[in-house]
Amino acid sequence: MSAELPVILISHGPFAQGALTCAEMLIGKQSHVLVISIEEESNINEVRARLAEAYRALNKENGVLILVDMLGGSPCNLASELVLTYDDVVLFCGFNIPTLLEVFNNRDLPLPAVSKLIAEVFPQSCFNVGDILNEEQQQAADL
Repeated sequence: MSAELPVILISHGPFAQGALTCAEMLIGKQSHVLVISIEEESNINEVRARLAEAYRALNKENGVLILVDMLGGSPCNLASELVLTYDDVVLFCGFNIPTLLEVFNNRDLPLPAVSKLIAEVFPQSCFNVGDILNEEQQQAADL
């Protein structure tokens, strides 16, 4: 099992790559991180396949943390498919440089602990999409 928590960053345009570059300037090179940038000309099915491959490549039985730029956009919607498919994927939307620094400085913790940390430290800007999906499913079941 890999000691470092794997991370996938996905965004519209080059935001995710730029955020990773900035974080690495501050705290050093990070391993087990993959970036997917969705451009105007991107084919959604190809991005979906790249995301699934990134999950398979990074996951060493300790789960994968996925950070996306915003709720409801293509990066979030595609990553949500992984959340609904696998129990060991945690997806947060609304990441920024401080979020990345917090994650990278705590990658030795297990996925549930990092997830809890993000929710506690960034409650106004980062949202656990899995929790949102679970709430929506529960509300639909209650109807």
